[in-house]
Amino acid sequence: MKFLDKFFTVDAAKKSIKKTHNDALQAYNKGYILLKMHKFEQAIVAYDLAEQLWAEEICMLKLDDDHEAAKGLTSNLINSWYSKIYAHYMLEQYHTSLELLEKILVKFPDDPEILFRKGFVLYAAQRYDEALINLETALEKYGDFPEGWYCKGNVLRELRNYEAALAAFDQSIACSHPLQFQFPRFTWIPLNSSSRIQMDNAEAWYCKGKILFKQKRYEEALEAFNQSLKIKPGFEDAIKFREIVFQELGKNKNNK
Repeated sequence: MKFLDKFFTVDAAKKSIKKTHNDALQAYNKGYILLKMHKFEQAIVAYDLAEQLWAEEICMLKLDDDHEAAKGLTSNLINSWYSKIYAHYMLEQYHTSLELLEKILVKFPDDPEILFRKGFVLYAAQRYDEALINLETALEKYGDFPEGWYCKGNVLRELRNYEAALAAFDQSIACSHPLQFQFPRFTWIPLNSSSRIQMDNAEAWYCKGKILFKQKRYEEALEAFNQSLKIKPGFEDAIKFREIVFQELGKNKNNK
């Protein structure tokens, strides 16, 4: 009889673990769909539920002495944190995004992709000096990352270090290749993204052109905007700035 009691207890525990696991996955998948629909607040609620259920599952697995399976669920929690980082960023809740990034950095302190993301969020929060430190650390660890150089260029521009910003944009252009796929600004791509899908560097040319225009280096600015439009013909901001450059060049020609 004791054997049967133990058998049914173990069976009930396994069923409970399986149900909790399935409920967690359902909540996580719901969060993913809501994130894609840009329903960020609802997505966060769904991810919170998934994390709560996974935490319960981890406890149950440990009680069942299945420590290996419990350890494996950590990656699920981290994936949920990543999604919430993005959701909080889109809601301009930068402090919360940074808190989650710090939790991940505790586990992966030398991961350049996480350092880049932290630098990017700090840039969005206008904490430029801190952003620069994180971006430089990330690029020291992985230099062939066009998004990292592009973000660094924008930070340096905000700090009014224009020559260094131009060098960063040049580096972004040098290690990216505009192909048929175009990423939006600061897409959170992995460092090891497919060679067939690389960053569209029209943005880097555009930002370079804006700095050159500010420095009244109009011929160079024109070339930068032309390059941007060669990659992305419908880039309205680049079209507008190029027209202004033409006007300035016309004024200079008339004054001679």
